[in-house]
Amino acid sequence: MNINRFTQNSIQAVQNCEKIAADNGNQELAQEHLLYALLTQDDSLILKLLEKMSIQGPLFINRVEELLNKRPKVQGGQVFVGQDLNNALIHAEDEAKQMGDEYVSVEHIFLSLLKYASRDLKPLFRPSTYFYDHTLPAVRPMI
Repeated sequence: MNINRFTQNSIQAVQNCEKIAADNGNQELAQEHLLYALLTQDDSLILKLLEKMSIQGPLFINRVEELLNKRPKVQGGQVFVGQDLNNALIHAEDEAKQMGDEYVSVEHIFLSLLKYASRDLKPLFRPSTYFYDHTLPAVRPMI
């Protein structure tokens, strides 16, 4: 993953993962943290995208919060990036390349989360193939 190829909003979302994890007492940075960061950014493009797809933003955020609350809680210890999150971030670059974009935007990260959702995140996107296939056309005009 080349962070120099990420837009400012993408970098901000990745950086916010650590704060979200700390606020929830989580040691592992997971896809749920990144998704929550994407949804709660100021003027969130991902939230607008969901609403364009007739998905209620506040309800979707609540479901992500529920997933965050189920994550193991610890005190102290070193925070680390989980394998599923790392996988999604690496593949976000592939999403950008497939769309002919030079930089990885929040839309590319979101598409990667859909396509490479962790076991815990998959139920939120079920069926993920349907969700991905319907998200892509909605994303194209926004990029």
